[in-house]
Amino acid sequence: MARRKASRKKPARSAAASSPKNFFYRYWWGFLGGVIGLLGLVVAQFLANVRIPERKTWKIPLSPQARESYSDSLRQVLPTWTVWYWLTYVTPPKAGHYELKPGEKAYQVFQRLRRGLQTPVRFYLPPQRSSFHLAAFLGRTLAYDSTAWMGTFLNYPWERYGLNADTWFVIFIPDVYEVYWTIPPESFIERMHQSYERFWNSERRQKAAALGLSPVEVTILASIVEWETSRSAEKPLIASVYLNRLRIGMPLQADPTVIYATRDFLTQRVTQRHLQVDSPYNTYQRRGLPPGPIGIPSPSSIEAVLNYTPSEYLYFCARPDGSGYHDFSVSYAEHQRKARSYQKALSRWLAQKKK
Repeated sequence: MARRKASRKKPARSAAASSPKNFFYRYWWGFLGGVIGLLGLVVAQFLANVRIPERKTWKIPLSPQARESYSDSLRQVLPTWTVWYWLTYVTPPKAGHYELKPGEKAYQVFQRLRRGLQTPVRFYLPPQRSSFHLAAFLGRTLAYDSTAWMGTFLNYPWERYGLNADTWFVIFIPDVYEVYWTIPPESFIERMHQSYERFWNSERRQKAAALGLSPVEVTILASIVEWETSRSAEKPLIASVYLNRLRIGMPLQADPTVIYATRDFLTQRVTQRHLQVDSPYNTYQRRGLPPGPIGIPSPSSIEAVLNYTPSEYLYFCARPDGSGYHDFSVSYAEHQRKARSYQKALSRWLAQKKK
């Protein structure tokens, strides 16, 4: 009888020996899926776009309270599931001028506002009538208010540029400028001085010297020309009249200077009240140039002085036709006839305006 082979059973592995492998196989795909999901979420943080349908421009003020309010505005454009949304609660945006565009990454927008990486502002600085007008303009255009600008004007050490409380106006040259919206007043003044130095190149300085004037004196005279006429074509001839008066020692007798002295910038007619004001800017009572410019003149007025039209004229008067142009005279008698004609026309116009 054949022997039956004895069956050999493999000894069963202990649970302790098989558990690591079973754990690895059982949870591998779940672990791998979790890692991939986490990596996807991290990547998505940097790929998420801001939620805006069109370009936005924000000017975040300097005050902390205003900045906090813009934290709310920033949260409205950031996806709520991103970490950048929640970081706005602990990191408010910095003051500045920013442009947000559709399709921008939320991460880039958050970082730009957190670090204060502004979009520069570009603006035209027009001629200004006084320091108060300049402070008001800059207060409307840039972040610091008019009080801060006026305080800086009054306390700035102008002597470092060879200027004083009367002449500092000259460094502001009307032009298009590009600066950061939050530029401090002191830094803006430095920028203006750099532009002033570039404007007064060697050619212009030589022309000023040929007139016997400094760049500051040319600007003072140009400020009078600026406020005498709005017609650029006749500025060189008006400059000629004043240069002629300076040469012979005749008082400038410029209406804009007494208007500046009285700060009566809205007046439409110069009266005895203006002419009798006791001021170094009253060129009816004092000979020579006033101590400083009576406003910020345009470059065209400065060029009109440097490139004046030679003439023998000593007088000019606004035309009675209301064109804004002037009639010029050599003699005082001729000037008086033209002046009477203009005064009659002005009286009729003011009478009609009151009706």
